[in-house]
Order: sequence, then C-alpha cells, then structure tokens
Amino acid sequence: MTESITPRRFASALPLDIPKHWLPGDETVSSILNAYTILVPANEGFYIRTLKACLPRLKDEALRERCRKFIHQEAQHGMAHTRYWDNLDAQGYRFRGFEKKVDKLVFRTMEKFGPVWLRVSLVSCVEHINAYVGHEFLSQNILADAHPDVKNLMEWHFAEEIEHRCVAFDLLQAVAPGNLSRGCGFLLTTGLFYALMTAQAAALLAQDGLLWRAETWRQLHAHLGPRHRMLRRTLGHLLDYLRPGFHPSRMGDDALAQAVLARLASTAPPAVVPTPRAQQEQWNRAA
Repeated sequence: MTESITPRRFASALPLDIPKHWLPGDETVSSILNAYTILVPANEGFYIRTLKACLPRLKDEALRERCRKFIHQEAQHGMAHTRYWDNLDAQGYRFRGFEKKVDKLVFRTMEKFGPVWLRVSLVSCVEHINAYVGHEFLSQNILADAHPDVKNLMEWHFAEEIEHRCVAFDLLQAVAPGNLSRGCGFLLTTGLFYALMTAQAAALLAQDGLLWRAETWRQLHAHLGPRHRMLRRTLGHLLDYLRPGFHPSRMGDDALAQAVLARLASTAPPAVVPTPRAQQEQWNRAA
C-alpha cells in the first residue's frame, strides 16, 4: 500500500464561546464526540510510542517513512484535541481525573507489560475503528449542522484517519502477521474502546442532568438505529476486520477524505495547513 500521507496541523483557533452541545438538537452525539475528544490525546500518545518502538527494527524504508508521517499526524491530533479541552473546562465539565486514570491504568500499563506485537495489534484495531467512524460521520454528513469550529476539528481528524488507515495494519503484518495476533488485539481493543467511550459520554450527560432524560435515549436510539444505523454498521465494520484477506485499503474513501481536507485548506483563513518541511524534518529526526 502506497497511500499519500501529508503532515498537517489544525490551524483554527477554538473560541471559548462554543456551546456545550455543539450539534444542535443532538446532545447525545455531541457528548459522544466530546468523550472521543477527551480520550484522543492518551490514545495518540500510545500509538506514537508504539510506532517509535518499532521503527528501529523495520527494514522497509517505505514503511518507515509512512510510520513517521503517521506519527506526525497523530501528534497533531493529540495537540488539537487538547486545545479543545480548554472549551470543556470553560463549560464546567469535570473529566481530567478520568482521562489521567485511563492513561495510567490502560495505556501506560499496556506499554509497560505488553509485548510490542500486542501493542501494534491494539493500534491496528483501534485505527480501523477510527477509520470506519470517520467513514460514517463523513459519508453520512452527520455533522452538517454542527458548530463550524468543532465540525472542522472533527472532520479534519476523521479525514486523516481515513488517509493513514493502512499504516498500523501494514506495520502489524511486518511485526506479527497472522490471524492470531490480529484477533488478540481485536478482543482487547473493541470492548475497551466502547466501554471507555460509553463511560465518559454518560458522565458528561450526567453532569448536564441529561442522562436519564427520555429525549437523550431517543437521540441515542436514532443514532444507533433508524437515523444513522451506527450499531448495524459498526458490527459490519468490526466483522470485516476479522475476515481472511482483510486490508484497510478496501474501505476506499480516499476521495471523500481528500475532499474534506481540500475544503478545510481552502477556507479563509485555512483551518488546516501543511506542516513546514523544516518541522517535518525535525519530527523525522526525533522519530
């Protein structure tokens, strides 16, 4: 796979007057993606440290270069979402204690005790999740009515997840090929990812006094069922990952992702800008 990966950074400022529920009429999806934002930086840090641990043992220079660009993109995702935490703080949400515990008890523990092949398998699986979440949100235009600044942040992230969706999977094939290694990462990742997302989204809704409101559950039913069909689609994407011969490139979506990135680069001022070559070279040396 020789996909084109471009290092970029999210250049937009995020004003502190962004509303709590920035997707009008859908506090539930707003809270789900706020939970995603809270979990992104620790996730991305784990990905970066895992790929950096693999770089010295890679003989394929093309894969090494793709991993370096992946690392750069993920680092930028972590920084941009951390900037958005200032908005969550301003809105009165309490979440930093949960985030620190997840980082320490999940990612740091796995990094300390998990073998490299298992860590790569975890990254490969969660990157598949990120790519299909991006596919669904972009292809269904779920964020059409969202606050424009948060929409830009989320859609940039989703588009880049699609753009680099093959890197971690190809790295797993280089480090630990076979269905067993893929399956082990799948079993650990899927339950943990959705458990943490659910717990954090529920905590945010509870802080707003909305968790047990009937409308919240109607919104969740619509998101998982008749409106976005995310439950059925998610199960389909997860089963695809376990199929013999699976490869992330088969999902396609390159044109969809590039259209989003081109739109964000063409705004005035641009929401997304390429990273200068000097900074890219600095990242390559660090990696």
